[in-house]
Amino acid sequence: MNTKVFLRKNRNWVRLIMKSVVLILVLWLLFGVLIGLRRVEGVSMSNRVEDGDLVLFSRTDKTYYPDDVVLFERDNETHVSSILASPGDIVTIDDVGRLYVNGAQVSDRVVYSLNEGETPTISFPFRVPNGSYFLLNGNLEAMDDSRSFGAIYAKDIKGKIVTILRTRSI
Repeated sequence: MNTKVFLRKNRNWVRLIMKSVVLILVLWLLFGVLIGLRRVEGVSMSNRVEDGDLVLFSRTDKTYYPDDVVLFERDNETHVSSILASPGDIVTIDDVGRLYVNGAQVSDRVVYSLNEGETPTISFPFRVPNGSYFLLNGNLEAMDDSRSFGAIYAKDIKGKIVTILRTRSI
C-alpha cells in the first residue's frame, strides 16, 4: 500500500497522534521547564505553607528577594523556606538570639538559641557568599534552614513559589 493511500485512510488517526504529540510537548514545556507542582512535606514554613499543601512554583524566575518563598534541594530532599538575605549581606544573631541583616533587626522574636553544651554549626556574623542565599523557615522551631547549615547555592533553588493550593481537610 502506498503512503498516500495509507494517510488518506487513516487521516483521523494521524491527526489524533499529531495532536497528542503537540499536547505532550506543550505539557512538558509548561510543567517540565516553566513551572512545577509539588506537595509540601513538613512544617518548616507553617502559617504560610502547611504540610500537605500543593505549591505551584516558577522555575524560570532566578531573581530572589528577601521574603520570597522558595523550594530548594539539600541532601537529595526538597525543602521550603524563605529568602532572608542575598549575596553579600551580613546576617548576625546577637547573644539573646535576635536576628539582624546588614545591621537592621529583622525580628523581635528569638530565632536562634543553643541548648546547654551545644556548639553552633556556623558562626555569626555570617556574610552570604556570592551565588548563595541565606534562608529562614517560617516555623522558627524547625532549624533545618541556613541557621544550621549556612547559605544555599542559587543553583540548588528549584523555584519561587507562585501560589499555594490548600489540600488539607479535603
